[in-house]
Amino acid sequence: MFVKRLSFLKDIFPDLFAADKKVCFINPHYLTDLDHFNNENTVVLTDDIRMYSPLLREGYNCAPGINYNVDISIILLPKSKELAKELIIIGLKKAKGGYVVIDGDKKHGIISILKELEKEFSFDVKLSKAHGKIVAFRTDHGLLPPTWYSRKVNKINNEFVTVPGIFSWDHVDPASELLKHYLPNNLKGCGADLGAGWGFLTKFLAKLESVEQIYAIDASKRALECAAKNCETSKVKFVWDDVQQWKAPKPLDFIVMNPPFHSNGKVDIKLGEMFIISAARNLIKDGNLHMVSNRHLPYEHILGNHFAAWKEIGGNNKFKVILAEKPLAVLRKKP
Repeated sequence: MFVKRLSFLKDIFPDLFAADKKVCFINPHYLTDLDHFNNENTVVLTDDIRMYSPLLREGYNCAPGINYNVDISIILLPKSKELAKELIIIGLKKAKGGYVVIDGDKKHGIISILKELEKEFSFDVKLSKAHGKIVAFRTDHGLLPPTWYSRKVNKINNEFVTVPGIFSWDHVDPASELLKHYLPNNLKGCGADLGAGWGFLTKFLAKLESVEQIYAIDASKRALECAAKNCETSKVKFVWDDVQQWKAPKPLDFIVMNPPFHSNGKVDIKLGEMFIISAARNLIKDGNLHMVSNRHLPYEHILGNHFAAWKEIGGNNKFKVILAEKPLAVLRKKP
């Protein structure tokens, strides 16, 4: 846990965290990660709107330019090794001539990242605590490994642009591909792709002649940037927002989604449930939800609570495709 490892680092290296030091905090995992950092001297780089919005309200600068120089960059590593390298490169640029602190859980691959870095840099501090590691070193005491480079771009099926760290960045997700197979070609009107990612389903919807407009909603800014490149049409409006909080400008005719069920690496069934509730809240009274999920996930109860009718219309041994109709949130409203 970062907060525990940080406290050990502060005890060993107190001067590193003097009150007047400017800090760039990259990729915080929880809001509490920022508890010990002054919002006046701390800028935050985050891809997740669920971190960005509350931190912005707390007074943190969450949109720093790449030329903003700091004394310390603190980087909490993601699972993706390629993205981890990209964030470290950014951290080194931000704190040129200063210090970089890198933290991560052992199960997320920090050990191999540190092995590569330690060949090039001399670590001032290296600690193993709370099932993870944290290191600190000066940015001018070495050079990046020669095989590291920033902003790697991937191409799927020679059609879709993606980048490391976003969901299903190196292949078409099989659940989304299955859902696409069951989506009717006569969908019409205005709809949304909740948790749109890099735009696989959004692009399919945009090609349907009777679809007038689509809102592509995702919490990841990097994913939406890819989606915008993959769906270059005025039909689509890309919205960086939390699906659980998002409200459509007007009730929608249809919604499609492949809801996530992991939060910070842990299974979180409530996340998918909140997607279903959001869909019911944003549809017209005769609107339809088309969704896919892993077969073992028990969404049936929440579907029954928020839609007048639902049924499984397809699937396989891994996934189920569900059509839910007539959201109760609308039907229960008084005339």
